[in-house]
Amino acid sequence: MKFRRAEEGDAEQIVGLLRDGKALLRERGIDQWQNDAFDGEEIRGWIGRGEAFVVTEGDAIAGVCTIVGREPDYDKIDGSWSREEYLAVHRVAVSRDFLRRGVTAEIYAGAEQRARTCGAHALRADTHRENAPMRNALLKNGFSERGTVRVGTQERIAYEKILEDEMKTTVVAATGNAHKLAEFREILRDATVISAAEAGFCGEVEETGSSFAENAEIKARAVCQATKLPALADDSGLCVEALGGAPGIYSARYSGGGDAENRRLLLKNLEDQTDRRAYFACAVALAYPDGRVICAEGRTYGKILTEERGRNGFGYDCLFYSDDLQKSFGEASEEEKNAVSHRGRALRALEEKL
Repeated sequence: MKFRRAEEGDAEQIVGLLRDGKALLRERGIDQWQNDAFDGEEIRGWIGRGEAFVVTEGDAIAGVCTIVGREPDYDKIDGSWSREEYLAVHRVAVSRDFLRRGVTAEIYAGAEQRARTCGAHALRADTHRENAPMRNALLKNGFSERGTVRVGTQERIAYEKILEDEMKTTVVAATGNAHKLAEFREILRDATVISAAEAGFCGEVEETGSSFAENAEIKARAVCQATKLPALADDSGLCVEALGGAPGIYSARYSGGGDAENRRLLLKNLEDQTDRRAYFACAVALAYPDGRVICAEGRTYGKILTEERGRNGFGYDCLFYSDDLQKSFGEASEEEKNAVSHRGRALRALEEKL
């Protein structure tokens, strides 16, 4: 399913869907919408103002809603709102052909994404007291009752969903590498980072991508789908200029053995090389249960030493002389490395995007 802004050609389907929703409410003895015409002119007005949104599956419109930046009827509330910057979601309706298929959740997920894009910190909605299906849907999708408002002459139950900073939520680290997990937790101190195993995911994800970014997204999507939680994955590696960018995405399995064997093979392949420039590259991907994936990348530059220095870090760290630190990553403290590392830079770039 896809959430998008409604277009002129959608008007006829939207009219039919809303009128069907109106009839369904009447069948259930609910007075809501019974005084609304829902004619083509009204719907085209919503579309023209950019207020109408739809959830589609193929050519069919499965659901519809309107989203506005300010609702004057919400200025006075018998109760209280928690946030000032908000978007209001109205006229939520689902086609009878798509009932109980998660369309309402898609609508509110789309509205939430739009709110974050606009810098809003909450979603607001209202419904009739007797409209139990909609009240249940709002509660199920993270809204809470805030009091009552008056819309025209009618009293409505007011609802609000607070949109917190996305990096302050629980995030699953899509890695089995204890060193990477520790780095994630050290750098993303505002988030609760749990391991894949703690989230109940114990499988292996095959890295079939042709780039760091593709592999990171593959892993993040797989773990997110399995755990139903936001999942953060990275793919990183060492790129050596004299070796045409190798070992690159194959850094962890360069020799077919462990870290020590990888380092020995790297030194062997560079025995006759004077150009020892290299960089670590990292791509991170944060996948959400609503289908969004946010990606970012980072690099850190240096050169490959002729012998190992230091015992800190992991992988190729003791062979990588950092231009920023003027020492190898193996000689650097965890704090020093995180300040300039490829993974740290990628994660900070991700935070800026969020």
